[in-house]
Amino acid sequence: MPAMNQLCLTLAYANDWNPTRVLGTVSFSLTSGLCALVVYLCWMRRKRRDPQHGLGLWLGLLFAQIAMVIELQLSSRFDAGLVIRNLITDMDLYENRRQLQAMAFMLIAIPLIATYSTVLYMLRKRGLAVLLTVGGTMASISLFCLPLISLHLVDQIMYHHLGPVMFISLLWFGCAMVTFAGAAKAMVASRNALFSLPSSRD
Repeated sequence: MPAMNQLCLTLAYANDWNPTRVLGTVSFSLTSGLCALVVYLCWMRRKRRDPQHGLGLWLGLLFAQIAMVIELQLSSRFDAGLVIRNLITDMDLYENRRQLQAMAFMLIAIPLIATYSTVLYMLRKRGLAVLLTVGGTMASISLFCLPLISLHLVDQIMYHHLGPVMFISLLWFGCAMVTFAGAAKAMVASRNALFSLPSSRD
C-alpha cells in the first residue's frame, strides 16, 4: 500500500502546475522553438534546391519536442501506467507485479537501446549537431516512458525532491539542453548554408 500511496501522490503532483512541470515545459518549449527555426531554415534551403536540406529529419524532431510539451500538460503517461497496473490487478497478478514489471522493463529497454543505437549509427555521418539533437530527444522520450513500467526503485529516484523540483525534471532539463545545443549548432550551419546558396530568383 505505501507504493500505491506514493503513486497517488505522484499522480496528483503530475496533474498540478508545479515547479517540476514548469521546468519541463520551459525546457521543451525552448527546444521546440529552436527546432522550429531550424525547420524554417531547412525549408528555405529546400526551396533553393539544396539536396542536403534535412527538412524531414528536423520536422520529426520538432514534432517530438512539441509532443513532449503537450504530454507534460496532459500527463497521459501516468494514466496509461495506471491502466496497466489495474489490468495486472484484475488478472490477479498483483502479487507478481515486480517480476512482471522487471520483465516488461527489459522487453522495452532492449529494443529501445537497439533502436537508438541503430539510429545514431545511421546518422553518424550527419554531423555532431544531428547526433546531439537526436540523442537528446531519444533520451527525453525514454524518460517519458518510465511511468508505463513504474518500477518502485526507479520511481523513488526519479520523483525524489531536490528543493522545489523532482529529480526527473533535472534530467528533462539536461536532455533538453543537449537537444538545444545540437539544434543551435544546426541552426548556425543551416543559416550559413542558406546564405551560400544562390537566390531562387537567380
